[in-house]
Amino acid sequence: MFDLKFKGLFLTLVLANSLLSSAHSETKIKLRPQAEVQSRVIRLGDIAEIEASTELKQKLQAIELGRTNKTGRARTITIPHIKARILKHNLDDSHLSFEGTISSVTKKTMTISTEHIYSQAEKFFQQQLLSVKNDSAKLEIQPLQQIDPIIVDDMNSKLEFTSIGDLSRGCLEAQIISNGIIKKRVPLTFEIMINQPVIVAKCNIPKGVGIRPDFLSIEPRKIKNPTNTLLTKINQVQGKIASRLIAKGKIISRSDFKQDFIVSKGSVVALIAQKGGLKIQTHGRAIENGTLGQLIRVISLNSNKERIGEVTGRNRIRIHF
Repeated sequence: MFDLKFKGLFLTLVLANSLLSSAHSETKIKLRPQAEVQSRVIRLGDIAEIEASTELKQKLQAIELGRTNKTGRARTITIPHIKARILKHNLDDSHLSFEGTISSVTKKTMTISTEHIYSQAEKFFQQQLLSVKNDSAKLEIQPLQQIDPIIVDDMNSKLEFTSIGDLSRGCLEAQIISNGIIKKRVPLTFEIMINQPVIVAKCNIPKGVGIRPDFLSIEPRKIKNPTNTLLTKINQVQGKIASRLIAKGKIISRSDFKQDFIVSKGSVVALIAQKGGLKIQTHGRAIENGTLGQLIRVISLNSNKERIGEVTGRNRIRIHF
């Protein structure tokens, strides 16, 4: 009888010890030799595979081991460092077993290729500079410097461009933006070539002459680094007064003509007010220059009051009331 009780107790102790040892051996931490992390903070779950009960596993995975290097170089995490962090969280490390010795950790990065930077810069120039939005207009850019890939440490970053000074000079700033904050700025310079239809002088147009439609033609031309908004429609130029001699074959720009004011500042004008069948006409003096259809300020010579009227003809103003 005694032998049977002794044997039963012995077997119970052996079984309990076996179960205890089995429970302890279930907590295993296998270090990955190399690991990339999304954020600057390194957690144990990022660099190791953990075998443990659900609750303990979650606690171990969340333990912070430090931060990645800002320089982008790998940081080495050792087992003694991990044990020290575990003890700091009041967890017993005596039941843990480790596989591996160190883990080399880097922050996950994203590389924006040279090709992508170039193609996006070209799209930016097209949107900002092409005045003709169809297949007849072509834009080409040529980088005047080496374009290197841009490495960013935030996978949600985006690439945007802004001009540096006059965009036609080809100077851009590439910006890496994350959460609305500019993380990197990279200056870029391009040579721009635009091929599109523009207005060209068919003959010499003397200074001071009104520009007629038969003086003009629309021809496809290549323009290098255009300094002005290109003119592409005859009605943008006809009726204007040449401000200089415009040579035959020249691409016409806004600096080649001046506005044809049909009301000049300080001139006496006819003021016409009409409502229904009632029409009143008097005289006033223009306070500013005006083109056809433009609203300008005038002073009535009878009442000396300032009015606003619409230019309807040569020295003629319609007053609204």
